Amino acid sequence: MNNTSVAETLKAAGLYKETGRIQEEMLISILPNGESKEHKMSEINYLDIKIFADELDIALKLQNPYVQSLYAKNAVSLVSLVRGVNVETASGFKGAVGAGRQLDCLLLRAEQFQDPDIFPIVPTYRTSWIRNITAAMAAAGPTNFIEDDTAGVAAGTELAMAVDEGFALVGFVDPAAALCVDAVQIDYLAQAYNIQNLDFELTDPFAGSPICELKQPLFIYPRESARVRVKYYRAGQDELRPIGLWVKMSSSLRALLTS
Repeated sequence: MNNTSVAETLKAAGLYKETGRIQEEMLISILPNGESKEHKMSEINYLDIKIFADELDIALKLQNPYVQSLYAKNAVSLVSLVRGVNVETASGFKGAVGAGRQLDCLLLRAEQFQDPDIFPIVPTYRTSWIRNITAAMAAAGPTNFIEDDTAGVAAGTELAMAVDEGFALVGFVDPAAALCVDAVQIDYLAQAYNIQNLDFELTDPFAGSPICELKQPLFIYPRESARVRVKYYRAGQDELRPIGLWVKMSSSLRALLTS
């Protein structure tokens, strides 16, 4: 754990400045089938990137340093996501003081996501990360964890981003007293990544709640979609929660219950 600061990572990458603009660029990512996909990253003020870094470091200040390190490690990719969303919004990132189409971001919380145990989708949002896992759920195989929340959409459909938002997932934490989840699989643009074991039992017992980093972080750009499924291996009370953030327009962050 060499660095826990988003700002320090961006300084090292030459992206943390108060003046000037970074020009439009193209980002190439690799899909699960090996094909490449291009994402346009907008021109943006360096000051906007500085605002993003400073506010994210403030939000993470009192969190577990291992969680801080995951955001710091992925800081450049998170900036690329912000720039990808800004292609459509074209108003920059202003954070907590933003308005209208200006961008801000939120760390992830339960109420932002569809409850995967409620059918049919109406939608019904989670009220907590706590989830009661039955023996039948453990025996059934992969279970939806993050899915679409659009009314009338079939359960298990990929979570879709609108033209003015983006989503990042870099890892998981599970503070449950008795762990009952041990693997995760991500579907991105209808293509499945390899499974990854969630070896929470092997994490540092003195570092607080057990944390697992995704080997391949998930970034969902505007007009893209993805789904996260997990494997429960026994019944119990699970508390698995994602580590990441959601980039949205300020005008979409005024609903306290679900923003």
